[in-house]
This record gives sequence, structure tokens and C-alpha cells, in this order.
Amino acid sequence: MAQKKASEIKQGDIILVYGDKAVVKKIETSGKGIKQGRVKCRIEAESLKDNKPVVVIRLAEDMIETE
Repeated sequence: MAQKKASEIKQGDIILVYGDKAVVKKIETSGKGIKQGRVKCRIEAESLKDNKPVVVIRLAEDMIETE
């Protein structure tokens, strides 16, 4: 499996979340926070296994498993 930074994930990508595959539906990126001073990404996806929504929040530079 390949890896991408959270900031490079696009709508329609398939990512691995908690051991299950999920299709990315929406991505939001925040500005730099006051406390941490880093950009965060909120990734909304839908599990391929049971079609349940999954929300993941990661720092923009964190690596995420993709397919």
C-alpha cells in the first residue's frame, strides 16, 4: 500500500482507517491553530465494509495508508 500526507488526500481516494478500507467523501483543512501552530485535516469517509461514516482528524503532515 502507498502512503500520502493527509493534506494530499483527495475526494474519491480509498484510505485505510482502523484496518478497514474507506472512500473519502469530504476533506476540510483548518488554518494554523493557536496552541499547536499546525494545520489539521478533517477527513470524512464511508466504510466499504458496512457503508458507515468515518471521521478522521490528522495533522496535515501525518502519513495515511492509501490504495
